[in-house]
Amino acid sequence: MILTLILLFLTAIVLAAVLAPLWLRSAGRAARGRYDRAIYRDQLKEVERDVARGLVQPADAGQARREIERRIIAAGDEPDTLPPSAPKPRLAVMAAVAAAVGAVAIYVLLGAPYLGDQPFARRAQPDRQAAMIQSMVEGLAARLRKEPGDFDGWVMLGRSYTVLGDNAKAADAYEHAHALKPGDTAVALREAGALLTDRKLEDPIPPRVVALLKSVEARQPDQPMALWFLGLAAAQQRDFPNARRYWRHLLEIIPSNAPERQTVVDALATLEGK
Repeated sequence: MILTLILLFLTAIVLAAVLAPLWLRSAGRAARGRYDRAIYRDQLKEVERDVARGLVQPADAGQARREIERRIIAAGDEPDTLPPSAPKPRLAVMAAVAAAVGAVAIYVLLGAPYLGDQPFARRAQPDRQAAMIQSMVEGLAARLRKEPGDFDGWVMLGRSYTVLGDNAKAADAYEHAHALKPGDTAVALREAGALLTDRKLEDPIPPRVVALLKSVEARQPDQPMALWFLGLAAAQQRDFPNARRYWRHLLEIIPSNAPERQTVVDALATLEGK
């Protein structure tokens, strides 16, 4: 009996919170367009951060910016706020009665209080899935320790660690793959990207990353990520002639209408007089 009263009390509280907007006059509230525009602006900033880290190619970033800007323009037709709504007490009472009657009817027809608690088991399922994925990744890592010559296996392990957010282990896995195929620039870029993911913009470029990007540049002189970060590393070391050389070369290969050109132009401007 006490449990029933507690449940009825909690149900009344929930219904009061849910039905309050129908009972009272609501003030003007923000429209969806306002939230959409804020989200799209955050997405634009995220694209800029990805370009700065070299995770997104300048050409792909330009396409992403244009699509986001199109959505911002589309969302601009919606008002910032919606007009206040009038109270609807009858609708609130009807909804409360319907909820109570419906709850009782469902319990009478489908209720089974003698069964064990199932929701907790279902809530634990995502944890089991995460543990299963982690176990599979650890199993792959254990196999590669026994078979270190499996290039594709090391690449797969690096991707798996990247998905799990363990960039340090991802970089080490790519390092093993790169040692097996030193000429594979895609693996070298993945390793460099994993090493750069958690760094701040003002942090020095690690020597390991510089070595990787120079190996990429030797085989692909027009690789944008390599040119950008090698120029940044040179500027950090006050090697301004080489910084200019890398970034001027990058300007030569970036399309003239690409918005990311301005980032490179601004970087070169910081080197004036140095």
